[in-house]
Amino acid sequence: MSIDMDGINQKNLFSQIVTQSISVTESSKYRILSDSLPWADLANTANDHRGKKINIENGRPLNLRLHLGAYIVQSMNNQTDRMTEELIQYHAGVRVLCGLEESSQTLDHTSIEKFRNSLGKDGAEALNQMIVHSAMSFGFTGSHLCSSDTTAQQSPISHPTEVSHLKKIGDKLLGIGKKMKKGLTPSLKSLNKKVEEIFTEIRLFTRGTKEKTLERKKNLSKELKNTVSKMCQIVEDSMVGVSSKATQKYQEKIELYRKMIGQIEKWLETGDHPKNKIISLWETSARSILRGKAAKAVEFGRRWILTRLMGGYIIGCPVQKLGGGNDLSIADEVIINFLNTIGELPDTFVYDRGGDGPENQEFLKNLGIKNNCIFKKGQEKMKINKKTFSIVKRERALSEASIATVKHAKYGFDKPRAKSSESCALKGQMAIFGANVNKYINDIRLEGGLELKAS
Repeated sequence: MSIDMDGINQKNLFSQIVTQSISVTESSKYRILSDSLPWADLANTANDHRGKKINIENGRPLNLRLHLGAYIVQSMNNQTDRMTEELIQYHAGVRVLCGLEESSQTLDHTSIEKFRNSLGKDGAEALNQMIVHSAMSFGFTGSHLCSSDTTAQQSPISHPTEVSHLKKIGDKLLGIGKKMKKGLTPSLKSLNKKVEEIFTEIRLFTRGTKEKTLERKKNLSKELKNTVSKMCQIVEDSMVGVSSKATQKYQEKIELYRKMIGQIEKWLETGDHPKNKIISLWETSARSILRGKAAKAVEFGRRWILTRLMGGYIIGCPVQKLGGGNDLSIADEVIINFLNTIGELPDTFVYDRGGDGPENQEFLKNLGIKNNCIFKKGQEKMKINKKTFSIVKRERALSEASIATVKHAKYGFDKPRAKSSESCALKGQMAIFGANVNKYINDIRLEGGLELKAS
């Protein structure tokens, strides 16, 4: 075999050329999306939700096609803002998707973040609904099936412990004291130093399961709690004379800290964790969720409803009740989410045996659902024919596969890159959106007789 050494031993004379002609074939996933997505509907939806947060008429004109393209690219592979910025600048297919074929325009990572945050979780859910509606118009999915289950979206937080919470609360209170500038810093600094010393002593010198060690750890934890409570009281007493806007801002935080300290105090006294215990200072919707699985008995986050539609498309939303719980009365939330997206009731409702309860059964009966296919507990069987049961059993198994797809690292559903409850919900909707976009691409390829190969 001969070897071509051009460009190895001698620099290419044309290497300084900054523009090249690149062909983006019809089978490219980005060209497929560019040609088939309902851009007008996506744009109107984005404007509606952005208009609720900002004045979209102010400032320089925003290239909506470019920003929507960036949002879609980011959702498809859980790209970071900087990776998305680089793709828009250098990837020919992505530039076609963003409508930049004849332009040198690009987008920086801060603009990508601002646009995403301006959409919010409701805007992200609405964009996913547009994809589902487009798939319905092509006949890829429909309103016949609603196969649902709950799963936990794990929050991007460290393993929660009482002493680490108290340490973080102490640091936050010191920060508030510095901002208030009322001579609080010296006393708060002194108390916070004590907090750090107790925290270090607990971490380094109370390891083990001996009775004396556990007793020492308990006493130190109580001392740590009392010290942080003093800091909280000092800050709270100094709120007089602070502006009303600052008072409201700080009071909300202090109330949260007080509530967490109270929960920790109950744990120190009884050894039992209170119900609906807050496990994060910033992700206040996260709770401890018992999973009862061998691999992971407990997960920290929020439960979601994920519903598989005909053809494998997915819709979802966070469960209204925080923390763990059973699914015996969840049918109403599932149907509301289905109606918000599809606009009509399903013919078939599928759920695992965890949803077999009188409230769900009565609710579906009152709605007049044709096929109530909640799997029964024990030996009782569903009152449907064998053919329908065979389809339902298959769709129930595929629902688990759909959940596994959304929770794959490719989409960033679990432990998302987020620092607020709102952002976690937004990233959850983006993960569902990304999975649906990739399904949409494959369906269009199959419809057009194209090979299912990565472009």
